[in-house]
Amino acid sequence: MQAQDIFQPGVSARREPVQVGAPPGLLSSWVVMPVHFNSLKVLGMGEAVRVSCFGHQWDVVMNPGEIIYNGGAVDRYVSLAIHNRTEKVIEVEFKCIIKHPHGGPNISVGSGKISKFPSSASSHVVGDIGTYACTHFALRSVLMNYLVNVGTLTVEVHMRINKPGPVQFVPGNPILDNLLDDFNNKETATIKLEVGGSREGSTKRIKTMTTSFYAHHYILRLSAPVLADMCEPRDDRTHSEYSSCVPITDVQPEIFKHLLYYCYGGKIDEEDLRTNAKYIIEAADCFGVVNLKLEAEACYANTIELTLDNIVDVVTYAHSKNLALLKERCMNFLSSANKKEVAKRVSFANAPAQLL
Repeated sequence: MQAQDIFQPGVSARREPVQVGAPPGLLSSWVVMPVHFNSLKVLGMGEAVRVSCFGHQWDVVMNPGEIIYNGGAVDRYVSLAIHNRTEKVIEVEFKCIIKHPHGGPNISVGSGKISKFPSSASSHVVGDIGTYACTHFALRSVLMNYLVNVGTLTVEVHMRINKPGPVQFVPGNPILDNLLDDFNNKETATIKLEVGGSREGSTKRIKTMTTSFYAHHYILRLSAPVLADMCEPRDDRTHSEYSSCVPITDVQPEIFKHLLYYCYGGKIDEEDLRTNAKYIIEAADCFGVVNLKLEAEACYANTIELTLDNIVDVVTYAHSKNLALLKERCMNFLSSANKKEVAKRVSFANAPAQLL
């Protein structure tokens, strides 16, 4: 069977519709409120009618406007304004229509788009069409032709608002969650790290139990290059299932866990970071986790209490670990301290020469 050519005469082809403006369904249906002005013939100080729509109170106001002279005749404009009288901002599209009672042309004005109406506390008349008011809505002589029932002018106020469309779930990139799922995964890891084994005692190092951690070399290569270099695969494997097994003796297991979790994209709890900031700085500095070191330094610099008694120790530590932020805070502390007290209580005799 031969395929039909849809461009041949007599064969219709359906094309996708072209959308112009807001797609259907994003705006509510129009709410129409007929507003009757019964005193237009004697319009003096203005007429206002209050209506309710979308949970808001609105004043529709007609006022006498600018006087004009047309030959020997005197006429004047009539302004039309809409005010939000509720203490809450709302965004609506509106239009005002006066229909000719005998089928003539309608008079209309509108925003043409969704516009923001401020609350009653800040609402004011603005002489621009599409905002809150139109000062030159129509000439009074013209409006006289639109009266019904011996002096009543009917203004149809149309309003509509944005309505929420259907909520669509679009999944994000799962790579971070996938990496965290592989954190300390014994089954997929290529490296085993034995952390601990000793700690500083009052007079000597004390032997402790080691804690095993499991990692992937490519993760360490990207996040902790110094640690990755320590874990290069070896030919003489002591653990056949892992390419490398490395002892780590100069870091506490709980600190190493925070560092390794960070390498896999994890976020260290603020309380844990605040409590262990100095230890995390040292571990991150040791293994080349630069961003973690900066984060822990910022936390440490913001939480440490500087005094004239500890300022030399802190600035010396900042210099030894290349902590520019902490060093800057120390310098600011010294510059704002009482100079006589600094001279009396602070000695830089044992400080590095670079600091003097």
